[in-house]
Amino acid sequence: MLKGYLFKVKVNNSYSEWFETKTGVRQGDPLSALLFSVVLDSVITNLEVGGNITTRLKEICAYADDIVIIGRTKKILIDIFCKLKHEALNAGLIVNSIKTKYLYCTRKTIYPTYIYTGEKQFEQVNSFKYLGTMVNTDNSIEE
Repeated sequence: MLKGYLFKVKVNNSYSEWFETKTGVRQGDPLSALLFSVVLDSVITNLEVGGNITTRLKEICAYADDIVIIGRTKKILIDIFCKLKHEALNAGLIVNSIKTKYLYCTRKTIYPTYIYTGEKQFEQVNSFKYLGTMVNTDNSIEE
């Protein structure tokens, strides 16, 4: 089922020659989502986020390719992000740095800053949507 398929690519109304793929699964194949989930689960398991909800300094929420890292301090957040990026690279996955942002939840007035991981600088946002729900800096959640 995964071998013997021929493809061609359309670019600017012209088609390439037919070619056969040697690796991977076809886009939209249910197996691709399953394989991605298995690999991402392995990556997150390797991060070793232990303890219970009252003692954890860090938490990870993941659904498909949407990942939220929760940390009690910037240092913990940067550390777990760097570990996630490293483990993802080892598994052949790449973190999209353009889409990566951070949110600082507090009831105090804060001014936008950046977080720097040693390689990249990430923008602070006042809210973000995770699985259809808006999360805001004042700890409120909107459906």
